[in-house]
Amino acid sequence: MDFIMRGWLKMLFTNMTKMTPFSRSHAQQRNAVAVRRAVWQQVISGFRGQFFLIVFCLWANTVHATKVQQAEISIRGTQYVLSADIDYQLSDTAKEALQNGVPLFWTVRIKLLQQRDILWAKTLMDASIRYRLQYHALLNLYRVVIVPPDDKTTEQSGDSHNFSTLSAALDSMANLRNVPLLDVTEIQPEKQYFVRIKAQFERDALPLPLRPIAYTDPQWYLSSDWTVWSLFQAPNTQGKP
Repeated sequence: MDFIMRGWLKMLFTNMTKMTPFSRSHAQQRNAVAVRRAVWQQVISGFRGQFFLIVFCLWANTVHATKVQQAEISIRGTQYVLSADIDYQLSDTAKEALQNGVPLFWTVRIKLLQQRDILWAKTLMDASIRYRLQYHALLNLYRVVIVPPDDKTTEQSGDSHNFSTLSAALDSMANLRNVPLLDVTEIQPEKQYFVRIKAQFERDALPLPLRPIAYTDPQWYLSSDWTVWSLFQAPNTQGKP
């Protein structure tokens, strides 16, 4: 019996000895794989971070190319009226398209909101002014058309003005004067009122082949951000009230 036990223990010890190099090698392989995986994760994470940093920088330099610079809310007769200046900036790509006869559209959106404590703000007025800017090569002039609100097409309709330079054409679109907001008698003194304004570039109005590019190329991000003013205070905030 002792002989059998000694033989069995010897065989077990021998097998364990033979398995040790294999087990150690297997553990080393697993460690090596884990190290390589960690290195690749660091490389990919670093690349991903650099990629998003580049995208963010491009976005920050191109997004909201149009800006609402200043606004004034005053009383004219029995109404509150809005006057504002908008700075339109065109990218090189947009200028090139314009020079090649592509019309560009912006819609200036104006909202008057009444702040409420529990529910979201109540919209008292929602107006829009639509502009079409186009270059006519034969006449060598720029034409700005104020498109009627009910005209959703790109036809040549509305009040038009011609300009010899692009800057003059953009300046004509920049000035909003005495836009009616609300009658003075409708104001409740205990309530807060805010005016929001945005110049939105209409990428959907571009020719069909340009639209997929316009939604991915920052050169076509030509809209402004929403800018907000209190009805009773000077403009000093941007974003949501």
